[in-house]
Amino acid sequence: MRICIDTVVLVDILKDEFRSIQELFYSALSSQETLISPVVVFAELMPVFGGDNAQCRTFLKEHKIKIEPLDLESVTAASRGWLQYLQQKPRGRCPHCGERLPQKEHLLSDFYIGGFASTRCEAILTRDRGIYVKYFSELQGYGNCLG
Repeated sequence: MRICIDTVVLVDILKDEFRSIQELFYSALSSQETLISPVVVFAELMPVFGGDNAQCRTFLKEHKIKIEPLDLESVTAASRGWLQYLQQKPRGRCPHCGERLPQKEHLLSDFYIGGFASTRCEAILTRDRGIYVKYFSELQGYGNCLG
């Protein structure tokens, strides 16, 4: 099975946090699943390694994660979710002063990961359920991580 590994899972491994997600990752690894991530995950992971390309590559290799480029089909799926998000994005203002209220912002990279997972993988392993459930409802979560 091809499983897309989201950036948050890799950060959890590095920080030794969220053991249940780590256990799902290591279960997939020991089951010899094909673990892949789109190239944007590499970009998001680089700051954790202080920009050290060699360390980042070594970590990914040790964890048997293959980095793959985004293709047009993945980007098209990402753009559908991104457009839906932009159209539904709340634009709340304070009723007293009229200032824009802060809201959760999603990044385009989240949508690239979702588009990649939905077109190139059978499942995704993530801790960030909301965006993938809402904008990529066809995605299956590995180990029921989306459930």
